[in-house]
Amino acid sequence: MQRTVLPPYEELRDLHKALLGHIQTLMPLAERQVDRLNRGTVAWYTKRSRLNTIPHEVTQGLGSGLQSADWHVRSLGYTCQFLLDNSGLAHGRDR
Repeated sequence: MQRTVLPPYEELRDLHKALLGHIQTLMPLAERQVDRLNRGTVAWYTKRSRLNTIPHEVTQGLGSGLQSADWHVRSLGYTCQFLLDNSGLAHGRDR
């Protein structure tokens, strides 16, 4: 179910800051795990390509409006999930 009301900009700003911290922590772990895959495979290429987009994504601000801020925070949330899934920390976790 999608929300019909966006959260306040201040809440999005706080979430943005927290997500950037998580990304900074998880990025090196995920890079190490992905770099252990056989280079040239589809799995390695797909994950490496996704990792390569993250530095650009984190430099983007929240934007000037509430909708752009909401979209960017959601995107960072998906990025955190990708990094967690590829960090080696999620193994053994029930999904």
